[in-house]
Amino acid sequence: MHKIQIQIRFSDIDRLGHVNNSIYSQYLDVARLDYLKNTIEKFIKWNEKTIVIVHIENDFLLPTLIDDTIFVTTEVVKTGNRSISMNQQIIDDKGNIKVKSHCIFSTLDIQSNKSFPVPAEWKKSIEDFENKKL
Repeated sequence: MHKIQIQIRFSDIDRLGHVNNSIYSQYLDVARLDYLKNTIEKFIKWNEKTIVIVHIENDFLLPTLIDDTIFVTTEVVKTGNRSISMNQQIIDDKGNIKVKSHCIFSTLDIQSNKSFPVPAEWKKSIEDFENKKL
């Protein structure tokens, strides 16, 4: 599992005094990209054979305030033939879960605009990082 601390910015806070729900997507993106940098980025050719998000769902459980210290945990839970499924949580330093998120990536060949099988080296890199068979 991957964990990264997120800096809350003043502009993230809405009139109700908490992080606006739309901002959580940015926090999750930061963590997803860091996860990919630690696993499969060395294999991805972003302008040739890449991955794209095809599904996201978020559950907003608790508000996040400007003084909270928050982290995003990221874990790949499944590698399919042409997809990668990931779970994320935004948590505070006390372990309170603020947001639960699930997303699915699909592989994408930019030239053909079609998916392709998840390469074995991508799967191995993710499994090595997660220290489990997927």
